Amino acid sequence: MPNLIVWTSVVRDTVVRNQVVRNSGMGKHAHLSLRNSCHARLCMVLAFFVCGCGISGCGKPVPDAAQDVSGAKPVAQSSVAKPAVETGETDAAQAAVHILHAAHRNGAVLLSSACGPSGMGDPYPLRPPVKLEPMNDALQEISAKYQNIYWRESRETGVRVLDSGVKARLLKVRLREFRIVEDREPDAALAALWRTPEVAGFLRKNHIRMPRRIGTPKKAISPPMIIEMKNAMVADILDRIAAGYRADPPKVWIYRECVDKKETVIDVQMK
Repeated sequence: MPNLIVWTSVVRDTVVRNQVVRNSGMGKHAHLSLRNSCHARLCMVLAFFVCGCGISGCGKPVPDAAQDVSGAKPVAQSSVAKPAVETGETDAAQAAVHILHAAHRNGAVLLSSACGPSGMGDPYPLRPPVKLEPMNDALQEISAKYQNIYWRESRETGVRVLDSGVKARLLKVRLREFRIVEDREPDAALAALWRTPEVAGFLRKNHIRMPRRIGTPKKAISPPMIIEMKNAMVADILDRIAAGYRADPPKVWIYRECVDKKETVIDVQMK
């Protein structure tokens, strides 16, 4: 629109000048000079007008870039993630492992269990929903339900979820030396630990039986972990084995024991 106004103004001015020249009786040369000047001015304005149309689309309004021409509805803002909960039937051992996994913490769960015809059971059932995070609140809920279960955390051992009734004497057995090079699943590393002279002798002496695992451990990590420890307790070695798998979330080892008549059954797993 501004270009059109300029064009109209120049045309009107040129017509007036020509009229003035005719009426004033100027000389032929002056008349031609003035007329040529007007024509040059008209040509310049015309060129400006044409270029302006090419650049600005001849005064057509530019559509707003922010305007939604597709008619699509705006995407709703994502809602804040809710804390994770266990929705199925579970027990204190499984819940504690899931809580540590959700918090990406290493550690262990040590609980007493009940020996039965079908194997070792957990005497601490939990009904859903079971809170899994934040870690402090979730573990506190378990402690509130079962007051003999408590937990602590340290830089050396990570998070320990403990049952005040568990003896766990096996974990205090001290080995003169322990060395493995292992790339298979945790059962393979644990089997090597149970075969050491110190542990094997403790199991025989105290009439302790450990359930056998069915199946062959598969390769789990590469390169393999190398563990060399001297004068270390079983609990410390289990911590080192769990850390050797470099998993995220970290591996958590579970110790459970129960008494069946004249023998004690101990089960140790890593998850």
